[in-house]
Amino acid sequence: MARFIHSADSMLFINHDKAINYAFQQNAIPVVQEVRVQNDATTRSNLTLSVSTEPAFADPVEIRMQTLGAGEEFRISPLDLKLSPIFLGELSEKVSGWLKVEVKEGDSLLCTKMEPIALLARNEWCGLVSLPEILAAFVLPNDPAVMPLLSRASEILGEHTGRSALSGYQDKSRKRAWEQAASIYRAIAELGIRYINPPASFESTGQKVRFPSDIVTQRFGTCLDLVLLFGACCEQSGLHPLVLMHDGHAYAGCWMDERTLPEPAIDDLQTIRKLVELQELIVFETTLLTGASAGTLGDAELVAKPYLNPDIAFRIALDIRRSRISRIHPLPIPGQESTNGFGSEKTPPVAGADGLGERSFSEIIAPEADAPSTKSATRIDQWKSRLLDLSLRNRLLNFKATKGTIPILSTAPEQVEDELAANVELQLLPKPQIMSESDPRNAATYTQQQKADALTEHLQEELQNRRLRTGLEEAEHTRRLTELYRAARLAMEENGTNTLFAAVGILEWRETEHSDRVLRAPLLLVPVELKRKSVLEGFALRRIDEETRLNVTLMEMLRQQFHKDIHGP
Repeated sequence: MARFIHSADSMLFINHDKAINYAFQQNAIPVVQEVRVQNDATTRSNLTLSVSTEPAFADPVEIRMQTLGAGEEFRISPLDLKLSPIFLGELSEKVSGWLKVEVKEGDSLLCTKMEPIALLARNEWCGLVSLPEILAAFVLPNDPAVMPLLSRASEILGEHTGRSALSGYQDKSRKRAWEQAASIYRAIAELGIRYINPPASFESTGQKVRFPSDIVTQRFGTCLDLVLLFGACCEQSGLHPLVLMHDGHAYAGCWMDERTLPEPAIDDLQTIRKLVELQELIVFETTLLTGASAGTLGDAELVAKPYLNPDIAFRIALDIRRSRISRIHPLPIPGQESTNGFGSEKTPPVAGADGLGERSFSEIIAPEADAPSTKSATRIDQWKSRLLDLSLRNRLLNFKATKGTIPILSTAPEQVEDELAANVELQLLPKPQIMSESDPRNAATYTQQQKADALTEHLQEELQNRRLRTGLEEAEHTRRLTELYRAARLAMEENGTNTLFAAVGILEWRETEHSDRVLRAPLLLVPVELKRKSVLEGFALRRIDEETRLNVTLMEMLRQQFHKDIHGP
């Protein structure tokens, strides 16, 4: 990007971007990354470094260097070159410019250097040769054409799901996020946009892009234009879009969870492929919108699936939300007349574009946020509340069975708690075989004929005989209990604390009414110990001399997030 220029006794080095546009000025991107002056001769004094531009697309800069000894270097990085918003904002075509750097000693010119620089049109992207995330400045959620499109998307969403709200990730539901993206896809499909080829190697050299209003008016778009249009609609609706690119082609992505990439732009296709496999991210082809049959978002996903092949030369995945966090803002919208998004006459829906399609998602892992309490509390209460982990990493709020847990089969957990509270020792036995696969009787037939549930009756009788049944087969039952017994005993010996509890009662809850995921939280925690008299007798469960605990973490979460005050006994 830069080269050295020698004079008789000095050396000047400049590192700068070869092409800039209005987006650089709006996002305070430094054009000159470094200027360095190396003095190879005798000591120089009264030195001045001056930088100017032709045409005047930036204010001139003059820096006093004073004295520079032999072999010494003066360096400034970056150079504060103030770009002209008026000059760059009014450019409709590319202009060739120059960056002029001079070093003077008094009035004597010691060194000069002229560097060419391309001044791009307001709507011209410079390609990936410069700051990749500057492309996010061309995603314009506030363009006048976006809201009419979202209005139509909301109508489509309401028609097919019964709920028209474009609520982003508020439902904490991947399915709902996908449905919103699918409705936006269909709304754009109804525009009847026609495809136009992008310039060759646009990902490296850049191209002029059409803003949403231009696309709606002209009914033409390149692959990049369509991706930016979809990104603008998604961003305005609260979804987090991505722009993905390989050699010669751009396609779209959208997060199904409220999250971002760790950096605004990455070139690691394996990371993207993994996120798609985990259903945290979708990628899809936008040029399908320009065909005779646009299909559904699911169809567009299938078309884009081969792009995740590692043999394809992947260039970039640009996360728009992460770019905003990095202070890459959308270009300001010049004065435009509002458009209804469908021209003077509404374009009829494109064939094959009706319907959202169907998409299934596995359990999600949504980001956690502690909702602030709306009720007053004492300073001690607030301090105690802050000590509680109210994120979904806490198993007291998001309990999942693991190999370190033992499921107890019981139809009356309150009776089990009563037995433990009375210091009754309960023998632990493996899963009962009654009405199991090894039992020739059929559970449904038995229940219908006898008007009773055989397993329920059996578990009740077992409890009366001071026995509990686990949900594990005999080998796994013995293995888990042995490991749990050893771990609890080791914790007691080393730390003097009991780590073994029986969870009595489970509350099933959702973060929102429409969330995909049902979470489980224990209600009571009874401190217990495992006893083993011999290998043949197996294990028994007994309460120890500590108080039964109410799940205070759950109570605090219900108070803060759902405004439910539940007081323990």
